[in-house]
Amino acid sequence: MPLPLPGRPRLGQAPLLALLLLLLVVGPARPISFQLPGKARKCLREEIHRDTLVTGEYEITAPPGSSTGPSANLKITDSAGHILYAKEDATKGKFAFTTEDYDMFEACFESKLPVGTGRMPDQLVILDMKHGVEAKNYEE
Repeated sequence: MPLPLPGRPRLGQAPLLALLLLLLVVGPARPISFQLPGKARKCLREEIHRDTLVTGEYEITAPPGSSTGPSANLKITDSAGHILYAKEDATKGKFAFTTEDYDMFEACFESKLPVGTGRMPDQLVILDMKHGVEAKNYEE
């Protein structure tokens, strides 16, 4: 039987190396972040299968040098307009729901400008939304 060449995997190791490479490339889901300008609305949409658990965490930070805290509303709806989660003056929090049907869901952040102020600097929004197997907490 010939000896394997240095630096080349043996036949039995190739699938294992491919799996490890796939895990490194895919990795865990990461939160998304974006700037939310004053008096603006930004929405994110995603299709999610029926009977799927969806969990999320969000944080809206005050603009740098701002004397007031963040001022934004968050609303999560399905394609029929049913509200699955809503929070006025949202700053930081968590949400969870289970889908009833295969549908398009939308998470909208709407910046509010306090009355009597000029232009408000952008706020940083961080959203970490998971669904299905990723959303389940197996530690509990």
